[in-house]
Amino acid sequence: MSFEVDIGYASQRGPRAVNEDFGGAVRAPAHEGSRGLIAALADGVSAGGAGLEAAQTTVMSLLADFFAAPATWETTVVLDRLIGAQNAWLAHHNRRRSQGAALTTLTALALQGQTWTLAHVGDTRAWLLRPAGQAHEMSLLSQDHAFDH
Repeated sequence: MSFEVDIGYASQRGPRAVNEDFGGAVRAPAHEGSRGLIAALADGVSAGGAGLEAAQTTVMSLLADFFAAPATWETTVVLDRLIGAQNAWLAHHNRRRSQGAALTTLTALALQGQTWTLAHVGDTRAWLLRPAGQAHEMSLLSQDHAFDH
């Protein structure tokens, strides 16, 4: 069973001068179409000073490496390993920085066949939007991982 997905991007700058959001999506190579697609959204934390860098590298590395993982691996394993590796890279990179840290949130969605897998770190929320008659119904799929301040 195949499905059609339209992908679009929109991001609006908040109260800060720079928008540090970054998103992207990649479909599986044509010869592996059954592997679906992956989409990711990251919101760089501007307080660290390098939020856009963190958001871009996190999304780009996830999208670049997702379909490079063996097709036999469970999606949760692939996401866990790729996000863990990127987190370790950012932590190492931040230890070597003299000013500001590269920090970001991440929400990623992998669609394969009739299943979906959500990976989430931080407070960038994932919502499910469904038609409900003439209106739409929204359901929150993620839970924020953030400290109250």
